Order: sequence, then C-alpha cells, then structure tokens
Amino acid sequence: MMDPLDAIRRDPPNVWLTSFYGFDPGSWGYLGFSTPGQRKGFITRSEPGVLVVVYGTGTAAQDELGKVIGVLQCSHRVNNAKAFMSPVAWTAKEKSAESAGKWDLGVKATRAWRVAPETRPPIADFANETYTPGRGQAIGSQGMPLTAAEALKLLDLDLQEVPVFGEIPILEAAFGKGADVLVPSKPGPVSQSPFVVREAEGPKSLYILALDGDTSAFLGRDAGLQKIIKVGVSKTPIGRCDDHNRALPRGAFAWRVFRSNDHVGAMPFPKSRAAIEGETEMKRVLVAHGQSLGGEFFLADDEAIEQAWESGMNKANEWASQ
Repeated sequence: MMDPLDAIRRDPPNVWLTSFYGFDPGSWGYLGFSTPGQRKGFITRSEPGVLVVVYGTGTAAQDELGKVIGVLQCSHRVNNAKAFMSPVAWTAKEKSAESAGKWDLGVKATRAWRVAPETRPPIADFANETYTPGRGQAIGSQGMPLTAAEALKLLDLDLQEVPVFGEIPILEAAFGKGADVLVPSKPGPVSQSPFVVREAEGPKSLYILALDGDTSAFLGRDAGLQKIIKVGVSKTPIGRCDDHNRALPRGAFAWRVFRSNDHVGAMPFPKSRAAIEGETEMKRVLVAHGQSLGGEFFLADDEAIEQAWESGMNKANEWASQ
C-alpha cells in the first residue's frame, strides 16, 4: 500500500477531500458512501493508501465547522459499514434520524491523524482550488481529488496519529508537522518515529480492566452493583493497566486487570486480528447488556461482563483457528 508521503508527492497526488460530521476514526474506521457508484468511482480513481482530508460540516462541533479536522489513510478493502465500526458507534448511528441507513458502503481506513484544534485551517484556505460552497454536497457524498499544491499543504499541518477501529492500537502519540508525522507504518519495531508509539504486530491478548473505588461517586450517580470497565487488546495487559493508572492522580481509584488471556490460563492469540475481533465482540455484548461510557469504557454488572468476556474469547478463538 502506498505510503503517505508518496501519496502526497505523486503526480497527480493520491489525496482526496471529503466532509464528516466529526472525526472519530477510533469508532468509525472507514470512509462511507451511500451508493455503489460513488464508492466505485472513488476506488477506480484512487490507489490503496489514498489520503482523505476531512473537514467538518453538518452537525460537527461549532469549532470544527468549515475547518480541516483530520486525515484518513484508506485501503481499497470494502464492506458494509457495520464491519468497520465500533458496535457502540453503529448502534448510535442507526438510532439517529440524521445517519440511519446512510454511508453504509464502506472503504476501510488503516491509519488516521487529527489536526491540532488550535491550528485547524479553514477549508476554503486549505483547498482553495478544489473547495467551493457550491461543491460542498458533492465533496461530502463522493469526495474530490486535491490538486498537487493543495496536497503539499498536508506537510505543514500540525498532526497527531490516532487509533483506527479494527487496527493495531496506538499507545502514545505526539503532535508534529505532517512532513515528520506522515511516515510509513511498519510492523515493528514498536517505536515508529519520535512522534508515535504503536504496538507491533504479533501475539495479543484480550483484556478487561476494572476501576476499583466508589463507582457511584466517580459517575456522580447511583451505579448500584455495576463496575466501570475498559476492554482492549495488548501484548501486555498488565502494562496497559499500569499506563492507565499513571494517568490517574493517586487517590481512591485505581485500575486492575479483571480478565486477560493470562488470567484464565490461555495463550495470547498469535495474530492481532483475532484479538481485535474478540474485542469488537466484547463491545457488542456490552452495548446490548451494559452502558457505553465512551470509546472502550463501559458500565456493566458482573453477569454482563462475564458474558462479554466469554463471547469475546470465543470469537477470537474462531478467528485464530482460521
């Protein structure tokens, strides 16, 4: 797949423009179209590794409207949107009159970067040749390729790599200029550049972290006997738990590993894909039988947590055996 810098410097560049109602690739891991012809047109006119510049429109936050808010790198892998979305995001999408049944023809994103909120350029300045208000609907529904001069402006954006749903987790990332941050993604070593640290491809475990402490006090409402949990995949669940605890001030709350492959005497899954599918299955169960607290965080009782864990492990084992 073409690397980002090559996509920018191609003649013509392999860089497109579209609009979203916000930018959350950790939940929406794809570029969506509403008709087969729109998706086919994008795939026919681009190459795998295409960069898609995103500006805010519609119901995006006020400080995102009309500004460049993110960049996706897309493969040419296609499927229904549900396969490329967090179960939490899919459920919310289908419950909303704004989005139900829309953008269901997906092209999978593999990497993503958000633009620093303080330096988001207006789309009219960034894409001064391609964008006009009259083209807004066409840009949002089918996308448009950027010119060479516009594509080169990516190198000067302040970008931070962010997680993409269904891809290997990113552990830590800093902002940097596009020229430094838009480097090829490699399977290892873990440290990819001075700006981003991601887990390398290889054996991964499922995990559930539980937040110890007064759950009702933390939420500001009665939680009954439910727990706050986080689900995920990692080479080292204990290490991830330590990372989350370092982000908390010392006090009455702390994360602990509630379930992991090691805790139940299971070996890590040999490839990340199996664990990622297991994580998605855990989220699906928790959406149905618990409450989303955003991202990978949920509020659930012991029965729902156990059901999610068993279902996630079963799904991951199915994938690992293929």
